[in-house]
Amino acid sequence: GTVPTELGKLVNLHALGMDGNRLTGTIPTELGDLVKLTDLWVDGNGLIGTIPTELGNLVKLEGLWLDGNRLTGAIPSELGMLANLIELYAARNLLNGRIPTELGKLQNLKILDIYNNNLIGTIPTELGAMEKLGELYLHENDLVGSVPKAVCDKKLDALVVDCD
Repeated sequence: GTVPTELGKLVNLHALGMDGNRLTGTIPTELGDLVKLTDLWVDGNGLIGTIPTELGNLVKLEGLWLDGNRLTGAIPSELGMLANLIELYAARNLLNGRIPTELGKLQNLKILDIYNNNLIGTIPTELGAMEKLGELYLHENDLVGSVPKAVCDKKLDALVVDCD
């Protein structure tokens, strides 16, 4: 089945888990109305289309799991507004474009997992400004250049990039 747009009316919802349910279709923009949401799991489905920019409205969000779908388009810069975000998983999709520099504003982010997509360009220096970042997974993309010094200087528990 698909993700019902009516879920956007559940404005008091704190967590929404729809992972591994063979869901198809797109992620409804209406999910951006769930402003009390702290965790959103839509990983391990067959979702297509882009990541809605409206997810940037989920200011209480701490965990966002989008991995293992067939999502396309760019990672929305609006995700950089999720000040409480701790974990962002968008690996194993078909995302393209550059890594948004706005992600560097995520001061509480501990895990950024965006490997195995079609991301291009360089690794933004701004990622080095993420104070709590502990794990960064960028391999299996089409990134070029070296890892910025600001990122290398962090005491990361895991840094996985391609060596070309």
